[in-house]
Amino acid sequence: MNFINYRNTSWHCFKFKKEFLSILEEARIEFNEEKFLSVDVLFVTAKEMKKLNLEHRNKDYTTDILSFPFDGKDELDFLEELPLGQIIISPWKIKKQAKEFNHSLKREFCYIFAHGIAHLFGFDHIEENEAKIMNEHVENIMKRLNITRG
Repeated sequence: MNFINYRNTSWHCFKFKKEFLSILEEARIEFNEEKFLSVDVLFVTAKEMKKLNLEHRNKDYTTDILSFPFDGKDELDFLEELPLGQIIISPWKIKKQAKEFNHSLKREFCYIFAHGIAHLFGFDHIEENEAKIMNEHVENIMKRLNITRG
C-alpha cells in the first residue's frame, strides 16, 4: 500500500489525501515502479516556504513546492515500499495560483503534488526538452485520474 507521511505547520486544512494517494498509485504505474511508494509531505506557511526556498535554492520568494529526493534508496532496497523523499508545499501559494489560473483548488493541489512526485523520480524542467518529458508524465497522471484544469 502506498503511504503519505503528512505534517501540517500551516493554517491550511488538507482535503486531498485520498487524491494524493491516487496520484501516488498512478505515478507508480507511470514510472514503472513495482514497489509501493511512500512520501513525506509537509505543508508550511508562506513565510516558511520563502525561507526554505532561499536556503535550498538561493531564491528569495515563496514557491509552491520544494521536492527533496531520498538518497538512500539502495541501502533500503529490502523494504517493501520505495521511500521517495519529501515534498514541501505552500498552500498559500497554491491557492493564489489556482485563482490566477482559474483552476479548482483540487486541480492545483493535485497537479503540484504530481509535479513534485515527478521530481522525486528524477525528472526536472530546467531544459525545455526535460520540461516537455516531465510535463507529459504529470499530464498522463492527471488525465488518468480525470483531474482537469477547470
